[in-house]
Amino acid sequence: MPEIDPRRTALIAYDVCRRALTPPDPARRQAMRPVLDAWVRIIAAARAANMPVIYTTPVSRADGADVVLLPTDLSAETGVPALSNTVEGTEDAGFPDEIAPLPQDYVFLKRRPSAFYGTGVAELLRMLRRDIILIGGGATNRGVETSVREAFNQDLTTIVIRDCCWGSDAAAHAYSLDKAMKMYARIRHLDQVTAMLRTG
Repeated sequence: MPEIDPRRTALIAYDVCRRALTPPDPARRQAMRPVLDAWVRIIAAARAANMPVIYTTPVSRADGADVVLLPTDLSAETGVPALSNTVEGTEDAGFPDEIAPLPQDYVFLKRRPSAFYGTGVAELLRMLRRDIILIGGGATNRGVETSVREAFNQDLTTIVIRDCCWGSDAAAHAYSLDKAMKMYARIRHLDQVTAMLRTG
Protein backbone atom coordinates (compact mmCIF):
# COMPACT_ATOMS: atom_id res chain seq x y z
CA MET A 1 0.00 0.00 0.00
CA PRO A 2 1.53 3.38 -0.99
CA GLU A 3 2.67 5.54 1.87
CA ILE A 4 1.49 9.07 2.61
CA ASP A 5 4.23 11.57 3.42
CA PRO A 6 2.77 13.70 6.26
CA ARG A 7 5.25 16.48 5.45
CA ARG A 8 3.49 17.00 2.09
CA THR A 9 -0.08 16.31 3.23
CA ALA A 10 -3.02 18.27 4.66
CA LEU A 11 -6.44 17.09 5.81
CA ILE A 12 -9.50 18.93 4.51
CA ALA A 13 -12.53 18.42 6.74
CA TYR A 14 -15.15 19.47 4.22
CA ASP A 15 -18.31 20.98 5.74
CA VAL A 16 -18.14 18.95 8.95
CA CYS A 17 -20.47 21.41 10.65
CA ARG A 18 -23.05 20.73 13.36
CA ARG A 19 -25.95 20.92 10.93
CA ALA A 20 -24.56 17.92 9.05
CA LEU A 21 -22.97 15.77 11.75
CA THR A 22 -25.15 16.45 14.80
CA PRO A 23 -28.62 17.23 13.39
CA PRO A 24 -31.54 17.68 15.80
CA ASP A 25 -33.50 14.69 14.44
CA PRO A 26 -32.56 11.70 16.68
CA ALA A 27 -32.69 9.11 13.89
CA ARG A 28 -30.56 11.21 11.58
CA ARG A 29 -28.11 11.98 14.39
CA GLN A 30 -27.74 8.26 15.10
CA ALA A 31 -27.19 7.54 11.41
CA MET A 32 -24.45 10.17 11.26
CA ARG A 33 -22.65 8.96 14.39
CA PRO A 34 -20.29 6.57 12.55
CA VAL A 35 -19.23 9.40 10.25
CA LEU A 36 -18.55 11.68 13.22
CA ASP A 37 -16.56 8.91 14.89
CA ALA A 38 -14.53 8.48 11.70
CA TRP A 39 -13.76 12.19 11.74
CA VAL A 40 -12.62 11.98 15.35
CA ARG A 41 -10.14 9.28 14.32
CA ILE A 42 -8.74 10.90 11.19
CA ILE A 43 -8.37 14.34 12.78
CA ALA A 44 -6.50 12.78 15.71
CA ALA A 45 -4.25 10.89 13.27
CA ALA A 46 -3.56 14.03 11.25
CA ARG A 47 -2.65 16.04 14.34
CA ALA A 48 -0.42 13.23 15.60
CA ALA A 49 1.39 13.34 12.25
CA ASN A 50 1.74 17.16 12.46
CA MET A 51 -0.42 17.61 9.37
CA PRO A 52 -2.44 20.79 8.89
CA VAL A 53 -6.16 20.29 9.52
CA ILE A 54 -8.30 22.55 7.34
CA TYR A 55 -11.99 22.95 8.13
CA THR A 56 -14.63 24.39 5.83
CA THR A 57 -18.16 25.33 6.79
CA PRO A 58 -20.92 26.30 4.33
CA VAL A 59 -22.36 29.71 5.12
CA SER A 60 -24.57 32.43 3.73
CA ARG A 61 -25.58 35.79 5.15
CA ALA A 62 -28.67 35.91 7.34
CA ASP A 63 -30.38 38.22 4.82
CA GLY A 64 -29.76 35.74 2.01
CA ALA A 65 -27.99 38.30 -0.17
CA ASP A 66 -25.31 35.78 -1.18
CA VAL A 67 -27.55 32.72 -1.62
CA VAL A 68 -27.07 30.94 -4.95
CA LEU A 69 -30.32 31.32 -6.89
CA LEU A 70 -29.21 30.13 -10.33
CA PRO A 71 -31.85 28.06 -12.16
CA THR A 72 -31.03 24.34 -12.21
CA ASP A 73 -33.02 21.19 -12.84
CA LEU A 74 -32.68 20.24 -9.16
CA SER A 75 -33.96 23.58 -7.92
CA ALA A 76 -36.89 23.33 -10.34
CA GLU A 77 -37.74 19.83 -9.11
CA THR A 78 -37.40 20.58 -5.39
CA GLY A 79 -38.40 24.23 -5.19
CA VAL A 80 -35.34 25.10 -3.12
CA PRO A 81 -32.05 26.77 -4.13
CA ALA A 82 -29.43 24.49 -5.62
CA LEU A 83 -27.11 25.35 -2.75
CA SER A 84 -28.37 25.66 0.82
CA ASN A 85 -25.91 26.83 3.44
CA THR A 86 -26.03 27.46 7.15
CA VAL A 87 -26.43 31.02 8.36
CA GLU A 88 -23.08 32.60 9.09
CA GLY A 89 -22.39 32.95 12.80
CA THR A 90 -25.03 30.45 13.96
CA GLU A 91 -24.46 27.31 16.02
CA ASP A 92 -25.28 25.14 12.99
CA ALA A 93 -22.33 26.64 11.13
CA GLY A 94 -19.96 25.64 13.93
CA PHE A 95 -18.43 22.24 14.55
CA PRO A 96 -19.33 19.36 16.89
CA ASP A 97 -17.43 19.46 20.17
CA GLU A 98 -15.76 16.11 19.40
CA ILE A 99 -13.96 17.57 16.39
CA ALA A 100 -13.79 21.25 17.28
CA PRO A 101 -10.86 23.09 15.70
CA LEU A 102 -7.81 23.76 17.84
CA PRO A 103 -5.77 26.99 17.70
CA GLN A 104 -3.29 25.48 15.23
CA ASP A 105 -6.03 24.43 12.79
CA TYR A 106 -7.42 26.45 9.89
CA VAL A 107 -11.10 27.35 9.41
CA PHE A 108 -12.55 28.73 6.18
CA LEU A 109 -16.05 30.02 5.50
CA LYS A 110 -17.30 28.60 2.19
CA ARG A 111 -20.11 30.08 0.09
CA ARG A 112 -19.93 27.81 -2.96
CA PRO A 113 -19.64 24.02 -3.38
CA SER A 114 -15.86 23.84 -3.86
CA ALA A 115 -13.49 23.85 -0.90
CA PHE A 116 -11.22 26.03 -3.03
CA TYR A 117 -13.42 28.62 -4.71
CA GLY A 118 -13.21 31.95 -2.91
CA THR A 119 -11.87 30.45 0.32
CA GLY A 120 -8.08 30.77 0.36
CA VAL A 121 -7.57 27.02 0.85
CA ALA A 122 -5.51 26.64 -2.34
CA GLU A 123 -3.29 29.54 -1.37
CA LEU A 124 -2.78 28.06 2.09
CA LEU A 125 -1.74 24.71 0.65
CA ARG A 126 0.84 26.40 -1.57
CA MET A 127 2.14 28.46 1.33
CA LEU A 128 2.50 25.34 3.47
CA ARG A 129 4.01 23.40 0.55
CA ARG A 130 1.38 20.68 0.73
CA ASP A 131 0.59 18.92 -2.53
CA ILE A 132 -1.32 15.92 -1.13
CA ILE A 133 -4.76 16.23 0.44
CA LEU A 134 -6.91 13.86 2.42
CA ILE A 135 -10.56 14.84 2.14
CA GLY A 136 -14.01 13.72 3.18
CA GLY A 137 -17.34 15.34 3.96
CA GLY A 138 -20.74 15.81 2.45
CA ALA A 139 -22.53 15.66 0.31
CA THR A 140 -20.17 13.23 -1.38
CA ASN A 141 -21.55 13.66 -4.88
CA ARG A 142 -21.86 17.41 -4.64
CA GLY A 143 -19.30 19.41 -2.68
CA VAL A 144 -16.73 16.69 -2.09
CA GLU A 145 -16.70 15.63 -5.73
CA THR A 146 -16.57 19.27 -6.86
CA SER A 147 -13.56 19.84 -4.60
CA VAL A 148 -11.83 16.66 -5.76
CA ARG A 149 -12.19 17.64 -9.40
CA GLU A 150 -10.79 21.09 -8.67
CA ALA A 151 -7.90 19.60 -6.69
CA PHE A 152 -7.05 17.47 -9.73
CA ASN A 153 -7.03 20.61 -11.90
CA GLN A 154 -4.55 22.13 -9.43
CA ASP A 155 -2.22 19.09 -9.63
CA LEU A 156 -2.94 18.00 -6.06
CA THR A 157 -2.73 14.32 -5.21
CA THR A 158 -6.04 13.50 -3.52
CA ILE A 159 -7.16 10.67 -1.26
CA VAL A 160 -10.87 10.52 -0.41
CA ILE A 161 -11.69 8.89 2.93
CA ARG A 162 -14.85 6.82 2.33
CA ASP A 163 -15.83 6.53 5.99
CA CYS A 164 -15.74 10.32 6.35
CA CYS A 165 -18.17 10.95 3.48
CA TRP A 166 -21.96 11.09 3.50
CA GLY A 167 -24.89 11.98 1.31
CA SER A 168 -28.68 11.99 1.51
CA ASP A 169 -28.92 10.26 -1.89
CA ALA A 170 -27.46 6.79 -1.32
CA ALA A 171 -27.17 5.94 -5.00
CA ALA A 172 -25.45 9.22 -5.89
CA HIS A 173 -23.13 8.87 -2.86
CA ALA A 174 -22.09 5.36 -3.95
CA TYR A 175 -21.69 6.30 -7.61
CA SER A 176 -19.47 9.25 -6.71
CA LEU A 177 -17.18 7.07 -4.59
CA ASP A 178 -17.19 3.97 -6.79
CA LYS A 179 -17.17 5.58 -10.24
CA ALA A 180 -17.03 9.35 -10.68
CA MET A 181 -14.14 10.31 -8.40
CA LYS A 182 -11.86 7.41 -9.32
CA MET A 183 -10.58 9.38 -12.31
CA TYR A 184 -9.40 12.19 -10.06
CA ALA A 185 -8.42 10.59 -6.75
CA ARG A 186 -7.72 7.48 -4.75
CA ILE A 187 -10.69 6.33 -2.68
CA ARG A 188 -9.72 4.57 0.55
CA HIS A 189 -11.29 3.40 3.80
CA LEU A 190 -10.25 5.06 7.05
CA ASP A 191 -8.23 2.07 8.24
CA GLN A 192 -6.26 2.10 4.99
CA VAL A 193 -5.54 5.81 5.32
CA THR A 194 -4.36 5.56 8.91
CA ALA A 195 -2.14 2.61 7.98
CA MET A 196 -0.66 4.62 5.11
CA LEU A 197 0.03 7.46 7.53
CA ARG A 198 1.65 5.19 10.11
CA THR A 199 4.12 3.92 7.54
CA GLY A 200 4.65 7.33 5.93
